[in-house]
Amino acid sequence: MKKTNKNTEIKEVTVFSDGDASLLSTWSNVPYFFTQTLIDKGIKVNRIDISSSSKYLKSFFNRFIFPIIFRINRDTNYNYFRSLIHFLEVKWKIYKAIKKYKDSDLFISLTFSFSAVGLTNKPVVLFGDWTYEHFFEYFRNREPDRFERTSIGRENKQINRASFALPLFPKIGDKMKFRYPQANIHYLGNVINACIEPSKEIIEKKVKSKCILFIGTLKYREGAKQLIEACNLLEKGDDVEVHIIGMKESNFDVNLGDNIKCYGYLNKSIPNEKEIYYELLGNAKLIVNTTPQWGAFSSMIEAMYFYTPVITTPYPEFVETFGENITFGYYFDNEPIDVLANSIEKIFDNSNYKELSSESHRVVKDFTWNNYIDKMLKVIDNHKI
Repeated sequence: MKKTNKNTEIKEVTVFSDGDASLLSTWSNVPYFFTQTLIDKGIKVNRIDISSSSKYLKSFFNRFIFPIIFRINRDTNYNYFRSLIHFLEVKWKIYKAIKKYKDSDLFISLTFSFSAVGLTNKPVVLFGDWTYEHFFEYFRNREPDRFERTSIGRENKQINRASFALPLFPKIGDKMKFRYPQANIHYLGNVINACIEPSKEIIEKKVKSKCILFIGTLKYREGAKQLIEACNLLEKGDDVEVHIIGMKESNFDVNLGDNIKCYGYLNKSIPNEKEIYYELLGNAKLIVNTTPQWGAFSSMIEAMYFYTPVITTPYPEFVETFGENITFGYYFDNEPIDVLANSIEKIFDNSNYKELSSESHRVVKDFTWNNYIDKMLKVIDNHKI
């Protein structure tokens, strides 16, 4: 059943994404849910894949340009995606889409790096998680090199000249408002990328469960290793199962044992993999990801939506969203590993587990795509752009 929005003046939009927005596998499902929710509201959506399609240009950059840059800075993050060549390639794709879909009321980019800015008089909306500049400040903890700065400069122009920029995280939103005082920045909340709706009845299954869930790709391996180490200290021992989505056994340099199961990446576009994913989510006693700096926010709140208590790192965006003292699990902040084991034991032994589980769902239940898109459309309509 379509959730139509009769109040909006927007009838047609063109959405640019790095990858096919009709596929659930693109960027943590975000482009799919973003565009599909607009469609469900009766808005015509033109999905445009702006990922690189020129093997020649990419090959030229990798063979002749990147080796020079790498020689100057071996730690550089500058690659073809961040190059001027790729920027111009994407701009050309956007220009052609603007000409083709001239009846669009606005043009939305699901990235801060590329947009219709400078190519149309129609409103331009940018949606993203964080800026490229923030990536260096927070994740790399270093100044960008001269090549990286050129890419940051191009992105900054997109943000400054866009009609709206919509960051997914509150502290990023505050930071962007300070960094780009002339830009129109709005933080509208976060979103849950769930393909199915959970039933409260799954709490009964979780009460009896002995399963701990971890979701994260290879970049979250440190958090997975901490969980494995902590589970080795549990009094329950082999009674507890650890299920790891996003990594394979070969990604670890130790024998994991029979109670640890790895599934690799589970693609929600593939029915049987989607079924496994949600079966694990529905059966998990708790979800753990204590990777320093970032605990896989998207998968964490999806698990919470499925009534799952959490143990995670108190990284700034999670704390800003849910508070310094969470009521649905525990923070683990680079403490001795037995502290993590103790927190796991507390959740397993909690006599009020049902309340803990319900609270986890309660704090994220309004993070739906339907709510988010409604707020976005309201902001745009109110500005009469």
